Amino acid sequence: MKRTILFLCIFFMSLLAVRAQESKKIVQPIPIDKSALSGVGLKKIDIKNEPEKDFYQKRLYWGEDLGVFVVGTGTWNNKIKNYAFDEFVYMYQGEAMVKPNTGSAKVFYAGEYFFAPKGFQGEWEIRAGNFIHYELSVITTKRADSSRIKKNPQHARFSKSTLSGNQIRFNNKGTYEELLEKGAEITVKLKGESPTERMVNISKSEQVIHILSGMVKITGPRGKTHQFYTGDFFILPRAFQGTWKSDGHQLVKYLTIERTIWNEN
Repeated sequence: MKRTILFLCIFFMSLLAVRAQESKKIVQPIPIDKSALSGVGLKKIDIKNEPEKDFYQKRLYWGEDLGVFVVGTGTWNNKIKNYAFDEFVYMYQGEAMVKPNTGSAKVFYAGEYFFAPKGFQGEWEIRAGNFIHYELSVITTKRADSSRIKKNPQHARFSKSTLSGNQIRFNNKGTYEELLEKGAEITVKLKGESPTERMVNISKSEQVIHILSGMVKITGPRGKTHQFYTGDFFILPRAFQGTWKSDGHQLVKYLTIERTIWNEN
């Protein structure tokens, strides 16, 4: 009798372990926390080399390819000898003046997207008045070979004219794709489509997606659905497979941020 009970216990424990392993393998879209993107819950972090600096950070995601953060500081001037990574930035509060050692200064404002390149040299001045500047930051989890760095890399603004979509012309499949930036580590694209339904398979690099217009309904494994609307950020992790259904008034438009893949043509 005792052996039978022991056997049954071992059997059910093994069954639970198998089911737990199976559940871990299920890959779903990941919404980016709207509360954090609103500036709520940012924690101050002490920096040893700059103890007087007001610095805030919240890590929202750390995956195989990409890391997503909300980062904030008070008014501050950073002198940069060699920026360590590519960074996609969306500004929520404050402004930033970037003054490269070679090239013209640029000012980026709240509500703008820009690209900060690996290898940048110059000054990065944060202006927040009496408040805290904060931004969404996307970087890669691994550093690229320095040989990929462009000569005198410059910050790039993603213009409101381009993002407005007025220049979009669909191909014969009813889609549009424009490369906005291909850095040493990060690639940013503007994509558009007429409302459609298709399969998605994220096999090469996970993606951060920002919906600029329309909505997207994604159905993942076991039929679980996720809906994202204009203004939403979300992540499609590597190995995700599912159905993408978009809807909107004639045009659905979004940005994709992913790891740069150099072995493709």
